[in-house]
Amino acid sequence: MNKVKAFIKNNKDIIICTLIAMIVCLFLFLVYYPGIMTYDGNNQWKQVQTGVINNAHPIFSTFFMLLLSKIHNTTTIVILFQILAFSVTWGLLVREIRVKNEKQNIIKYIYTFIMCFIPIIGIYIISLWKDILYSIYLLGLGGIILYGINHNFKYKNYHYVLTGILLTLIASYRHNGIIVAILMLMIIGIGLLVKRKTITKKTVKKYSLVFLVFIIAMLLIAIPKKIYTDKTNKEVKTNQLERKISLKNKYILWMIQAELKEGKIKNKKDLKFLSNITNLDKFKDNYNPYIINDLVYKNDLNANFINKNEDKILDILIKYAGKNPEVIIDHVIRRDALLINPVSKNITYVYVYSFSEWDYLGFDKLTPKTKFKFFRDNIYDRVINLSFKGILKYFYQPALILYISIIMLIILSIKVYGKSIHLLGLPMYLNTISLLPINLAQDLRYVYINYLIFFVILLIFIINFKEIIKRDKKAKKSK
Repeated sequence: MNKVKAFIKNNKDIIICTLIAMIVCLFLFLVYYPGIMTYDGNNQWKQVQTGVINNAHPIFSTFFMLLLSKIHNTTTIVILFQILAFSVTWGLLVREIRVKNEKQNIIKYIYTFIMCFIPIIGIYIISLWKDILYSIYLLGLGGIILYGINHNFKYKNYHYVLTGILLTLIASYRHNGIIVAILMLMIIGIGLLVKRKTITKKTVKKYSLVFLVFIIAMLLIAIPKKIYTDKTNKEVKTNQLERKISLKNKYILWMIQAELKEGKIKNKKDLKFLSNITNLDKFKDNYNPYIINDLVYKNDLNANFINKNEDKILDILIKYAGKNPEVIIDHVIRRDALLINPVSKNITYVYVYSFSEWDYLGFDKLTPKTKFKFFRDNIYDRVINLSFKGILKYFYQPALILYISIIMLIILSIKVYGKSIHLLGLPMYLNTISLLPINLAQDLRYVYINYLIFFVILLIFIINFKEIIKRDKKAKKSK
């Protein structure tokens, strides 16, 4: 009993913050029961139910849903796991935020309560999306980084093991995640070398622990991936497989669309060749620089022709990109507006409003039955809708959140923590970098980690606000 009391006392802030986050998210889950269903989530759940799993969504993210379904065969179990993962991760991370007294701990509790009701947190955590768990794993990585900042980067062995596991999950939940994992492994290796200045057996051992855990975990994950890939290939007919267009070819066609839209392709032979892919008028008019879906889903593309002539198609892109590079530059800038433009809300896809399912035409406004109808209809839905009005709408622009986070980190580095606090931004920096070359759409969930890290930095900023102000006043007096 004494050990239990001692454990609770030593981990009071973790327990309280975890419970607060869990209770609020569970309440919102009941308000929108059985949770917010998405097109991608429904697609993955259908794969779970049929047992035919493909790699449209990274196989392990769907396979993990399958494992959870063995506990309870409904989407509810997946969302409950998301709530648990977020709450525990948040509780553990918040503990690493240094406080001077119990009053500042109370600030943590109040902050956690309010934050979880903010739609970008509360609604997303109860949405069936692989991107949510992916972002939570990145947040966990942020927690390990913050621990290092506070303890002079003197990690224990379990931190290295946990880092390897988190990097494996990050690499396995989104296609761009492997870029994040590789970059992080490189940074860890460089960091150990720079900190120690010389390569020692101890340094090699620590890095090897992260690397070995990552490699072993990736190999273990490859087993179900191989099994279900083989099974899927047997289920899908050959002619269906032939209709598949690689992501590389889709990207090439997307940029050719840009050249067509601007009227830069005028050679009759090239136009005749491209007409074999699809109707040229449709091909040109359906161009959308902000999202690739208009190319993939709204055109009757001749996949067999594309796959047989991919070298020729690439030659056409190179030819016209060389002549008209400004078209491709403009395409890339607009394609990545979500990541770099702080005021591009008008072209950002933000999925926050309550809905039960998403079809080709858009969101279904029907909401699930709930015993909390008054709270949902008269309070929370109004809060959500209000957050899209006026200046508040720019809060849903991830680039703006990224820049605000950087500014707060700069202030904290000068006033409180030192340069090492900048490392806390690594999860969102690496995720942004990984998306720049392969950004598919202006979709906020791709950079959801920006918001999770932002709320961590904001809490640190609030906790240290008085100290920041005091130092500013002292600086003014000295002048």
